[in-house]
Amino acid sequence: MKLNIPAIGQFTALLILNITNALFQLMVIPLLVHNTSTNLVGTYFLVLSFGVLASIFINFGTGQTAVVEIRQVQNKEQYPSIAAQVLSLRFWALLIALLVCSLLPYVVNNGIYYLCAIPLLLSEFINPQYFLIATYNVRQYSLLNAAIRIAAFVGIYIFRTHEHIVAIALLFSGTGVLLLHLKYASTAFFIKNIFSNLPNFHTIKQLIKAQSLVLGNGLTVHLQQSLFLFALPHFVTPLFLSAYGLIDKLISSGRMMVNAYSAAVMPHAAGTHQQGLAHWAQLKKQQNKILAALCIIAGAILYFFPEQILMILLWGKKASNAEFFNQATVLLKLIAPVPLLIALNVLNVAELLLEKKYLAYFIAGVLVLLVAILFVVFMYLGLPIKVAGYYPVIVEGSCLLIYFLILKGLKSAKQ
Repeated sequence: MKLNIPAIGQFTALLILNITNALFQLMVIPLLVHNTSTNLVGTYFLVLSFGVLASIFINFGTGQTAVVEIRQVQNKEQYPSIAAQVLSLRFWALLIALLVCSLLPYVVNNGIYYLCAIPLLLSEFINPQYFLIATYNVRQYSLLNAAIRIAAFVGIYIFRTHEHIVAIALLFSGTGVLLLHLKYASTAFFIKNIFSNLPNFHTIKQLIKAQSLVLGNGLTVHLQQSLFLFALPHFVTPLFLSAYGLIDKLISSGRMMVNAYSAAVMPHAAGTHQQGLAHWAQLKKQQNKILAALCIIAGAILYFFPEQILMILLWGKKASNAEFFNQATVLLKLIAPVPLLIALNVLNVAELLLEKKYLAYFIAGVLVLLVAILFVVFMYLGLPIKVAGYYPVIVEGSCLLIYFLILKGLKSAKQ
């Protein structure tokens, strides 16, 4: 039976995009580790986590559902209407996110750094990826993104010894993405026709209601990681927080790679799913085999060669911060199963979206978030700090089990 691999061009472009973004974040980390305090490194990770969380809120689930909508419409004349709905949903979310961001300096430690996330929030408002992915036009975007990331990294490297290097790193990162998205705004959102296609207030309320479940899942998925990261400063040392922040970024990078594959296969999956459940089951089985094989290899590398990986990530400077290096090595071995757990669940998520089971999708996210909250509560109640290193495996394993059981329940109900 022939393997159904997503279009090579689309997958390659998305892979370049996600690898570039992941490498950029990973290469900035050693610059900060070697040139600023562990306290500010921890702040950098917290602001990044907030930026991603706020971006998910601004996106409002459109990055997932709009791809399916565009692939399923009968003609291109409906594209401007979909684009107008996307912008309408994101606009109100953007206003709320900016308000929260402006208040954080008054309520959290080192809160002024959260203002550096504003360019990232603005860039998410006009994020064109939903349209580029659905129309198989990601290649140029991914190459321009790579060029901008390189330029941003060079700028950060030049200012690496500056006392405000953390703020510079955050601003350079967000501003670069904003400039890239401005270039594609007219193409992805049909600016010339946008006002004539904007939905009325009643339609916007219906859209918000429909998308809230998808948004809720996206937020809960990210909160599984960010909630724990935000709670860590209360029961661990700054050293552990910085080391865990690095590991969290590695997990995010692994998730980017899996999501690149998922995004590449999604347009094809939408068509296959419409052909019937038998065709979808066959596709899902094929893709799971590919993802599992790749992630087992990745997990083995993490477990058996943690020191070598960290030497590469930290540019070989183990001696400059040996305690940080040793703590990160321990945590790196503990997350070895995580890539496989994430990969095996990615098509479960796709199946719920394709069948538009948004309520089940939302419930799954809430259940996983409850697992995360319980873990944090137990940490507050006195679990040893070393147990915190098992958090990613526990949460991702729970996530896989919960989605599997929900899908099984839906299929049983259908039968």
